[in-house]
Amino acid sequence: MKKVNSLYASASLSYDNFVYLDITARNDWSSTLPEDNRSYFYPSASLSVLVDRFIDPDKEVINLLKLRGSWAQVGNDTGTYQIYQTFDVPGQGYLGLTTMGVQPVKFNEDLKPETITSSEFGVEAKLFNNRLFTDFSVYNISTTDMIFDVPISDATGFSFARENIGEVTNKGFEVMIGGAPIDTEKFRWDVSMNFSRNKNSLVKLIDGLDNFTLNESNSGNVAIRAVVGGSIGDIYGTVWKKDDDGNLLVNAEGRPIASDQKEYLGNAQPEWLGGLTNSFTFGNFNFRFLIDGRFGGEIYSSTSAGLDGTGVSQRSLEYRENGVVIDAINEDTGAPNTVSITGQQYWQGVSGIAEPYVYDQTNVRLRELALTYNVPVDYASKIGMNAASISFIGRNLFFLYKAADDIDPDATLGTALQGQGISLNNVPTVRSMGFNISLKF
Repeated sequence: MKKVNSLYASASLSYDNFVYLDITARNDWSSTLPEDNRSYFYPSASLSVLVDRFIDPDKEVINLLKLRGSWAQVGNDTGTYQIYQTFDVPGQGYLGLTTMGVQPVKFNEDLKPETITSSEFGVEAKLFNNRLFTDFSVYNISTTDMIFDVPISDATGFSFARENIGEVTNKGFEVMIGGAPIDTEKFRWDVSMNFSRNKNSLVKLIDGLDNFTLNESNSGNVAIRAVVGGSIGDIYGTVWKKDDDGNLLVNAEGRPIASDQKEYLGNAQPEWLGGLTNSFTFGNFNFRFLIDGRFGGEIYSSTSAGLDGTGVSQRSLEYRENGVVIDAINEDTGAPNTVSITGQQYWQGVSGIAEPYVYDQTNVRLRELALTYNVPVDYASKIGMNAASISFIGRNLFFLYKAADDIDPDATLGTALQGQGISLNNVPTVRSMGFNISLKF
């Protein structure tokens, strides 16, 4: 059972209908934290100023021009029974004897609450009788004392230790711009575009630790790590081993050799995200579609490696008939390779190396499309309704562009940090199409 007691206060102030100040303060006492760290306080403040009254008081061009800024802190606790060590649920062992086991996580009796501190500055504007609008904001978010299970040596009797770890920052900006380029009595076109960019950085962990592994493939050839100086979601994996001159190396049997150490191969987070929405209204018909895109970021496709290694991908047809002599250097002799291998041997070797299967996640898709007919009010009222409409709606319809082979790059192993950057035989994402009927009485 979890219990949280809270005190909360807020104040909203305004001056002459153009300056607005909001202040909040909250203190929580959580039963899931140690007694000395049970209480945590987090405030916030935001300020907005409507400057259009000074720049264009008659609103001939500028209908709204607002400057805003905010600063806030948010505290966070953890789940129940996460402080003191307990046993697992009793089991039945040899000869029916009752067994008790310890949990794999070493809990922390000095656990502190997480703290997220954020600041933001933005500008919002509406112009030309609200025919054009824009919203721009920049932000800086710092998360400290994150509650996380850090891998530790099995010699301790545990696999992980529950710790408050370092600091992670997220800095970026968001932009939206749109309007109504055409607005007549019979036809209206609304369009809006948004894009954002976020830079994630791992500033520090705990003393004596500069990285930890969030997830690792079963074969051990790729790992998702958090590395100080890098970003959460960095992908490290094996590459095709090379000599000092950059030549590929093969073994005495002529097969590919994976590197001994994992190298940095990219990061799972996108460089930026964007979307474009268009809406066309003609009489009682409305046609709307949304195109969105993810640009940059990498993903390791265990799916593709498995398809190649088992010979069921189109790529694995290469070398199937005549085999191949890989243009490489024999690691043992230092001489050019002259040994021919089969296509099966080639793809089984390559599929065990991570680097060829780290794909660019860039993709652009038709996310949603909707065609709606609004029944005229006169007709709707004759059958006792205030309004009625029928719509055809399609979602996740198709890709306009996709850099990755075989997979939907947005379908990762999971939504948590541990699941980012790896695709492992994910169920294909669903395309849906259907009708919607809306009746208002």
